[in-house]
Amino acid sequence: MKILILGGYGAQGSVICYELAKHKRVSEILIAGRNLDRAKALKEMLKSEKLSTCRVDLNNVDELQKAVKSCDLVINSASYVYDLRVMKAALSAGANFQGLSLGPCIDAPGAPTEKVLELVLEMDKDFKDIGRVALIATGEDPGITDLVAGYAADKFERVLEVRMKDCSLQKSESLVSTWAPDLLWYDMIQEPYVYEDGVLKRVPPFSGEEIYVFPEPLGPQPCYHHYHEEPPIMARFIKGLRYAEFKMGGPFMPYAKAIYELGLVKDEKIKVGNVEVNPFDVFCTLLPRPPSMSEIKEMIRKRKLVEDVSCIVTDIRCKDRGKKIDLSYISIMTLKEANKRILGTTATSYLVGVGGEAFTEVLIEGSLKSRGVVPPEALLREEKEAVIRKLAEKGIKILEIVKRELV
Repeated sequence: MKILILGGYGAQGSVICYELAKHKRVSEILIAGRNLDRAKALKEMLKSEKLSTCRVDLNNVDELQKAVKSCDLVINSASYVYDLRVMKAALSAGANFQGLSLGPCIDAPGAPTEKVLELVLEMDKDFKDIGRVALIATGEDPGITDLVAGYAADKFERVLEVRMKDCSLQKSESLVSTWAPDLLWYDMIQEPYVYEDGVLKRVPPFSGEEIYVFPEPLGPQPCYHHYHEEPPIMARFIKGLRYAEFKMGGPFMPYAKAIYELGLVKDEKIKVGNVEVNPFDVFCTLLPRPPSMSEIKEMIRKRKLVEDVSCIVTDIRCKDRGKKIDLSYISIMTLKEANKRILGTTATSYLVGVGGEAFTEVLIEGSLKSRGVVPPEALLREEKEAVIRKLAEKGIKILEIVKRELV
């Protein structure tokens, strides 16, 4: 199988390249993006004959369509803002598609995530007609969160509530970005989704504060409502769902809230002296970009990056045979564990990259039969279980805790 990975040299894309280059059913991987030098540097570091590079500016549709030709699968690990464009290019080339997340797109200006989801689903029949699949929202969160919610919906009579939390902890000499700063902070300042009793509503950023006890070494951490795509997707694909929310947690979050409340990430121009500036653009420009795998290796060697922990918890309330059942699905990754498997990864890049790549392997191995536009919730039960097994093989274990009444 020939695979095009857009943003293939990024924090998550490089992890996907590393894993897929080892797979016997992958014949060629095109590492693509605007920065050809970074693509070539990754190819040189990974030293696989399967890897080649090409420059693709996703703002240039002709470049994209040219790169997609003759590929069997296109993975967008660059940015969700290009999902619609990449999906259409994959469709026209007769290729499968995979995206790690879902959100506002440049080809649908002003459309919120729930509208983009509808636009994406409009291509469902088209992908089915050519016998291909478009996997959407298949990273860590979204991705693993959606997977376990769908798994619970298969296992029990009805899923009533889904409450998701993402928490990170980092010990380093200076801030190490584990995600594209502009995308992370775009999510920070948007009004988060909460789905309740059939209504998808928006709540203020950094609202819903609570202290949640995560597994060690994280422990009790502050959490806030955070803009994410899971509630709109779950509202659409989990029948009988009454409530869904996503919260972001960790020791950094109170500082993020203060930055937001001070207006330092305000996304509109203000006058400073005789100059007009956009605080959001200035702030994101000052933040460091995610380091490459080689740079992470060096940071670890020099003890500039000491620890990085990433944890996702999905708390689910179900109903089965007249009884309520509370479930918790927990995945945790540390810098040490991630680098035992892939040198030069952070906990986050490993969870997102390998989390997404597990879906890819199930697809290329023929265990994923679904066609059309499919999020993890909508996979067949045996397909979900195949992805869960694949994640476990790669060190991403999902702990299930079940609480139910005995009588």
